[in-house]
Amino acid sequence: MEDIRTPETSKPQRRVGIRWNYKRIVVALAVVILTVSLIGYGTYGLAKLIFADSGPKSVAEKPVKVAAAVYTAPSSTTTTTEPIHVKYSVKEGDSYYLIALKYSTTIEEIKKLNRVSANNNDLQIGMVLKVPVKELPPEEAAKAQVEAEDVAAAGQPAMKATAKELFKGPVDKKRVALTFDAGEASEATPRMLEALKVANVKGTFFLTGKWIEENAELTKKIVSEGHSVGNHSYSHVDFTKQTDNEIVYQLSKADELLMGLTKTSMKPIFRPPFGARDGRVLRVAAKAGYTSIYWTIDSLDWKQGMKPEQVKNRALAGLTNGAIVLMHCGSSQTAEMLPGLIKDIESRGYKLVTVPELFE
Repeated sequence: MEDIRTPETSKPQRRVGIRWNYKRIVVALAVVILTVSLIGYGTYGLAKLIFADSGPKSVAEKPVKVAAAVYTAPSSTTTTTEPIHVKYSVKEGDSYYLIALKYSTTIEEIKKLNRVSANNNDLQIGMVLKVPVKELPPEEAAKAQVEAEDVAAAGQPAMKATAKELFKGPVDKKRVALTFDAGEASEATPRMLEALKVANVKGTFFLTGKWIEENAELTKKIVSEGHSVGNHSYSHVDFTKQTDNEIVYQLSKADELLMGLTKTSMKPIFRPPFGARDGRVLRVAAKAGYTSIYWTIDSLDWKQGMKPEQVKNRALAGLTNGAIVLMHCGSSQTAEMLPGLIKDIESRGYKLVTVPELFE
């Protein structure tokens, strides 16, 4: 029988199927990857929602929260009330654990009160720590009362510690504050004290701890004659190059020396050595109980070649209501021109006051 094929069947039959070229392969892979990703993300999100509050929190979360609290700038008009505490001077062999054990408190509470980071365990001999207690021992309570009365009797301020630096007093009153920084030399200081005494004027002396150690009698005279005393660190170091703990140590050591010698505290005023400070320094000092006192007028009595008349003229040229004048205890130029400076300032109608009085 003759094989008859139609035109359609006369050609070889082709297999019908999908043509898998490279473009289709790429698209297919992309779809698979997207699908797997969506499934994985959904599973992770669901697990996180279910177990978010059931697991322990990461230890790394704490420093973040503490740091935010430490570096929030405090208001210049408010202060934080500290818990009841005693001051403890660190001795050889001490550790945070032993101190906490002695006062029935915790390492965390001690570090929190002293603004020390959780992972910082460094202690320096002589460093003064605030240690929280439930109540003051009778002898500590009595000592605190005596110190408060002595500070008030010495004319020290009722100023509040703040991280806001002060460099000028209120401009609505004709008052000026003369300040004297004591870092090294002291030979000219007795003449300055005599000039102030004769004029019946009180000044503000910013003393370093080492200066106090080397000039105990002069320090007593400054306090006994009614002058205000501010903190100028223990060893006149640049605070911007010190750790928080080192700054606190410098301030507490100097104050401890003055307290031991005169029963008078330097708080709450301090002047950073070299005028070196930044936001961190001011915050650390404020937590330690101090406000930075800068200056309106630098007399340049420390500059080599300056003559007494030049120093005086520079101070007078910048005179204004609320001005704070910077001078130095070791300057012979200041000792020589001080009587004339006082006379010229008062002749212009200004009243000379201490720094605390300036901000009353």
